[in-house]
Amino acid sequence: MKFILLFAVYSLTITTHLFSAQFIQSDSENEQNDDIIHIIKYAEQLRDSSYTESIKTGKKAISLANEREEIDILATSYKSLGVTYYYQGAFDSSQYYYEKALEKFKIVGDSLSIGKITGNIGIIYRRTGKYDKALQQYLKAIKIYQRLNYKSGLAGAYLNIGGVYQTLEDKEKALNFYLEAQDMFISLKDKHRLSRVLTNIGVIKFEQALFQESLDVQLENLKINTDSGMLQHKGIIHLNIGQAYQALEKPLKALEHYNLCEEIRLQLNDIWGLGKLYLIKAETLKLLKQFSTSEQYFLKAEEACVNNDLIEDLKETYYRYSLFLEEQKQFEKSISYLKKHNQLKDSLLKSYRSEIVAELTTKYESAQQEKELELLQQKSQIQDLRLGEKNAWIITLAVVLLLGAIAIIVSLRINRLSVAHKIMDLRQKVLLSQMNPHFLFNSLTAIQSFILDEKNDEANNYLSRLATLVRGILENSREEFVSLRTELETLADYISLQKLRFENDITYQFDIDENIDQDEIVVPPMLAQPFVENALIHGGLRNMPDAKIEVKVSLSRNKEQIRFQIIDNGIGIEEAKKQNTGKKMHKSLATSIALDRVKIYNFKSSKKMHFELTDLKTIQENKHGTLVTYSIPLIFIKV
Repeated sequence: MKFILLFAVYSLTITTHLFSAQFIQSDSENEQNDDIIHIIKYAEQLRDSSYTESIKTGKKAISLANEREEIDILATSYKSLGVTYYYQGAFDSSQYYYEKALEKFKIVGDSLSIGKITGNIGIIYRRTGKYDKALQQYLKAIKIYQRLNYKSGLAGAYLNIGGVYQTLEDKEKALNFYLEAQDMFISLKDKHRLSRVLTNIGVIKFEQALFQESLDVQLENLKINTDSGMLQHKGIIHLNIGQAYQALEKPLKALEHYNLCEEIRLQLNDIWGLGKLYLIKAETLKLLKQFSTSEQYFLKAEEACVNNDLIEDLKETYYRYSLFLEEQKQFEKSISYLKKHNQLKDSLLKSYRSEIVAELTTKYESAQQEKELELLQQKSQIQDLRLGEKNAWIITLAVVLLLGAIAIIVSLRINRLSVAHKIMDLRQKVLLSQMNPHFLFNSLTAIQSFILDEKNDEANNYLSRLATLVRGILENSREEFVSLRTELETLADYISLQKLRFENDITYQFDIDENIDQDEIVVPPMLAQPFVENALIHGGLRNMPDAKIEVKVSLSRNKEQIRFQIIDNGIGIEEAKKQNTGKKMHKSLATSIALDRVKIYNFKSSKKMHFELTDLKTIQENKHGTLVTYSIPLIFIKV
């Protein structure tokens, strides 16, 4: 049951003072922007009832702020939406909007907001297991807060650093930071974040098997949270109280608090924690010998994990449920679920092995950083010598050592970057080599279908056009970049080829900004194709009489990026999830490869690609379909 306590550890403070930007405007400008500020505040209120509605409202505020070109309010809108995505558990989207807010706050020179967002990005790194990066972010935030003498921010940073050490199971260091933060929050009379500190202190007490002390802390915490806390955090406290009662062998009291936690999570649509919560309730109901209800919750846990792609939780659910079935003497079914557990375990192991290169790269970089630190310390010691008291030989030696240290540092950095780039280049080539067989397999399957249906002319036509397209793809796949015209022509050939497979007529349109020279600008090859494939195959277009795909290519406002928008009028993301409820989970291989290519590009380049996936229904209720948007730094063909 210990793994559930991660809920509490993950509930570290997010700074939510969203309006610290200094609005230096006239009265008339303030009146014009009041409506945007009200929308932002309303979006924040909606977090307690519906994340979906909160996100929709937050995007509306961003759109209005963009239209009026109010940088400070736009920065605040980005930050607010980043906080909402964080609470929902959508960490990639949260970090994306935090970084956009950070850019804007730097323009207006709002140091306080820069410090807060820096800390928030650290929290995302911690939630995703990047602990070294998390600590770097917190230390950056602390420097800003110390310069501004901002005690509330310092207390929050201590709380977050304590969370990192708690995750790394260094309980003594974690507790020291928590106690430091606790004293500061008490002096600041900040009950909201004091509640979060108490949550984590209670968890440490639990891990030390001090169950009654843990329960006392969490019950006191619940009183504080009732006065000033967030609904999501209240659910976490109920979960921890239930854990403490269960450890004290009071399952009925535990179940009472689990039920309260479930009500809150369902109300908030907090999908991230439902699978684990259902599993805990199932185990508790089993202890109470309520076997029928217990089995219902095992099945609910399985469904929640499948629907929300919670693979680790699903593996644990399969295992626990198989033990339950064995105790109920349903041996055949028990073996079936144990097989599912083992298959999923093997699948995760394969995934882990595929990440070994990334892990080795990280270890290599860490080792190099330690060596650099040692060399820098030696350099500092040499510089501190009182050169006036030393003879000429010592001065000469110092100069030689200094130059040697600089040469070693430069050499290490060059080697590190060289190794990392070689690894990334190899990964990119592997990804492209994976995409070609994937596409070819789908095409050959279509030809086989024509032949089996005795449609020889169609099969011959398809095969001929496929040969032309594959030749172009093979030529492009050898290049890191191709011209925009080549990319669009390949995309048009692909769509035309796919149309031959479908009975309905799928129309498509390319809308290219007239200021774009398609022969001068280059882009990564075959990056748009997987998203068009998703629209055709998984978006329901093959069954729609008015199916349409639109590809828009435009320049960003600052003329530094080229933006792709792929719009379809299919069933949309949410409807696709509903239709797949209860079915086997499916994720497009081509889309996964494309997203990995974006990550690799961002690793190698200082100018980043940005990616966003939107269900059109979240923008306008009467619309349906999907919008894929991604931006690529503007690169021209080298002459």
